[in-house]
Amino acid sequence: MKILFVRPNKDVFGYKPIAIALLSAIAKKLGWETKLFDTTEIDFGFSESKSFLQSAKMFKPVDFGKYDMVKKKIDLREKFTRIFKDYNPDIISFSVLSDQFMIAKEITGMAKEINPNILVIWGGAHATLVPEKILKNYKVDFICLGEGLDAFPEFLTAFKEGKDLYNIKNIWGKKGQEIIKNELRPPKQNLDDLPYVDWDIFDKRHFYKPFSGKMHIGGDHMLNWGCANNCTYCINNFYHELYKGKQVGFIRSYSPKRIVAELKYLKEKYGIEFFKFFDEDFLLRSTESLRELSELYKKEVNIPFSIETNPKFVNEEKVELLRNMNCVNASLGVETGDLKARKEILGRIDSEEDIIRAFQLLKKAGITTSSFNMLALPFESRETYWKTIEINRKADPQYPQCCFFYPFLGTRLRQVSIDMGLFDPEDEKTMVLQHDKPALHFTHLTDGELLEMRNVFVLYIKLPIEYEPFILRSEAIDEIGIKIRTRILEIYDKTVWKNDGWYIDDGLKETYLKELNEINNA
Repeated sequence: MKILFVRPNKDVFGYKPIAIALLSAIAKKLGWETKLFDTTEIDFGFSESKSFLQSAKMFKPVDFGKYDMVKKKIDLREKFTRIFKDYNPDIISFSVLSDQFMIAKEITGMAKEINPNILVIWGGAHATLVPEKILKNYKVDFICLGEGLDAFPEFLTAFKEGKDLYNIKNIWGKKGQEIIKNELRPPKQNLDDLPYVDWDIFDKRHFYKPFSGKMHIGGDHMLNWGCANNCTYCINNFYHELYKGKQVGFIRSYSPKRIVAELKYLKEKYGIEFFKFFDEDFLLRSTESLRELSELYKKEVNIPFSIETNPKFVNEEKVELLRNMNCVNASLGVETGDLKARKEILGRIDSEEDIIRAFQLLKKAGITTSSFNMLALPFESRETYWKTIEINRKADPQYPQCCFFYPFLGTRLRQVSIDMGLFDPEDEKTMVLQHDKPALHFTHLTDGELLEMRNVFVLYIKLPIEYEPFILRSEAIDEIGIKIRTRILEIYDKTVWKNDGWYIDDGLKETYLKELNEINNA
């Protein structure tokens, strides 16, 4: 029997979703044939994160066209119809995020037009958030709520054996006009008995991963599952509520021996040169377990990798273990420099001292750092913006990053944004995360102002304070502002990009400042 997995992706190449890779491996273990229909290469007219990250100096430019990682105008219906008819699947399985649901809905409709009897099941965050709405209004037959690691194989086995599909925990189904709701099972406890992820179904372009201006053959994985925090802008808060009373080990980890065996296998089979770990917090693992992992990884795998972690859990011993196992980059969330808002509105648990200490420890160990920051939050103002600039200056990340906040479905900060009149959930223009415009709309800050605040964010942090008046002037998109910005970016390339993200004075600062002053006074 055959499954067609659908990934309704509107963003960039370079990432192989772990859920799809695992579910495909599970299906194959049960004797199913699998294939992936991936919309990544299709240009739907949405902005791409890589474009603004490069233009705003948030990562070194890479020629994506060289690797055919550029979106194209492709007829979605024609492409899907051809693949669907050629493959002739028994089941279509969608993994859907909240800003992908419109694409998923469209493809589902196409599948039902071609074959009204095809069984369609949706899983993922969006399906878990609004299962009843999807089953009532879309041509979807079943929904998998929450984690599908145990539910999905049970569902496939029942389908294959002709058994009841409407009595499986985590699975909701549409039976005529009735919606059958089954209870949620606890999250899977033993990750070690999962099969290795299946990357055979992915386009080779999803293996290309840019890092520090160079392209690597990259792999994507998670060693720890779950998150202990309750940040109001993150869907993990919703999952905590969903699994309340069933959280027998909501945070779970592969054992060091098991995961290193898989990473070694993936490295050898796919020629992996670089791993990106998507754990909510890589350092949630105990020091003892991390020590064992560090030694095994160094011995058996030993290729560079990147992690994400919370500043609060960074300490000297864990940083040394990361360095030992070839960690080359750590990304840490700063989000905003308004410390009261960080704690009371965003629900962050780390302090300014935690943030600065974490970046300093990683820098001392020779591990490059990236800071995550959000702009256009519900409480945003010029004052909070400057506070975010200042805390980044103190922390001194090698690669600061800034993106527009988006109030995702299922997060507490979404309702706050709606209640404040800053976000209209019914406006089709705001139903999808766009990288080139803020999702919230303010009376005291225009969309254009916010866009330029984001575009110069890195310049404020990485260039000396003497450049600040000129950077501020360049936020005005007029003739003089454009000339100043153009010159500042040239100076940035010479003094920062040339030195791998660190500002090093080339002895010409006074000359540069004089030039900028002349442009400003012209």
